[in-house]
Amino acid sequence: MSTTLRASKFRLIGGGVLALAGLAIAVFLLPDASQRKVRTEQALKDASKSYDRQVQDLQAAQAEADRIKADRQSLDELMQNMSAEGVGKLHWKLSQKLFELTKKHGVRLVAVKYGPATREGSKGSVLESVDVEFNATGVYMNLKSFMLDLEGSKLPFAVVAAKLEETQEGAHLIITLRAFRQSSAPVAHEGEES
Repeated sequence: MSTTLRASKFRLIGGGVLALAGLAIAVFLLPDASQRKVRTEQALKDASKSYDRQVQDLQAAQAEADRIKADRQSLDELMQNMSAEGVGKLHWKLSQKLFELTKKHGVRLVAVKYGPATREGSKGSVLESVDVEFNATGVYMNLKSFMLDLEGSKLPFAVVAAKLEETQEGAHLIITLRAFRQSSAPVAHEGEES
């Protein structure tokens, strides 16, 4: 019986040691493993968010690059199609169109002022702008259709400013148009006269 008692004591001590080892594992290793698991899951979530953000940033950068490329192509086409006609020819075409549209819409031109060609932008630019200001009077609906036809006339002029006033004679429209043209004159540098 003493051997069985001794074997039982060893089993009891072994069981106690194993129980303490299990308790130590439960107390020390399981929380650490649980924290590692939580940290790993959080790191995965953060990595996923970072990846998604980078994909969005890359898509936005690609869209911006595509937009810049399209803008550059439009600018190149605009420069190729931009008029190199003289200022007088541009004024003449506009005058013909203005008088044609005034007859068509029953609008009266009061004054037309043609500005000189002025150099645009920075040093070395080959662009000149040409401004034309005119006043027209008439009935509002006629002035509206007049302006719509003028804007749709495919002349190289764009409306820079427009002001509509009500007078005793009817509606009074003050318009400033601007056209850009390629200058054939050599570019004057600072200190030089063109």
